[in-house]
Amino acid sequence: MTEARHWHDGQRRGDAESLLHFWLHFQGSAALMLHGCGDLLVLEFSEPYASYDMGEYGETRVGPAQPPDLLAQMPGHRLLDAALLWVTAMPSVVSGVLLRFDHCDLVAATVGDEWVLRQGAKLPELTGHLTAGSWLSGRSTDEHG
Repeated sequence: MTEARHWHDGQRRGDAESLLHFWLHFQGSAALMLHGCGDLLVLEFSEPYASYDMGEYGETRVGPAQPPDLLAQMPGHRLLDAALLWVTAMPSVVSGVLLRFDHCDLVAATVGDEWVLRQGAKLPELTGHLTAGSWLSGRSTDEHG
């Protein structure tokens, strides 16, 4: 797991607030970049870019996810399944993913240009805004296990 984060004056805001992009790495395949734009989640195969300076606006630092951030809990664990999260009012718009790892579920969604990162499969604060599709394995996201 690699992430790009915004830093300013040597500090960054919280976990989801400073996150710009992140990449999932899988053995034997290209990295998968997740990028949010408004309520739209874009996934593309691309390698992480280099860190860069933005002058008076700070810098973007790119590197491995670090504790205590939520994404730092995922490296070394197997991804078992995934489901897309759709904007309820616009069912053609993918706003996030629900990732099932061997030790937990992770929600990564972009809502109004802000990342939402949560452990677990439920997002009560987004009920009515996001709808989970089926797991890629074909199971319903309402099923457990």
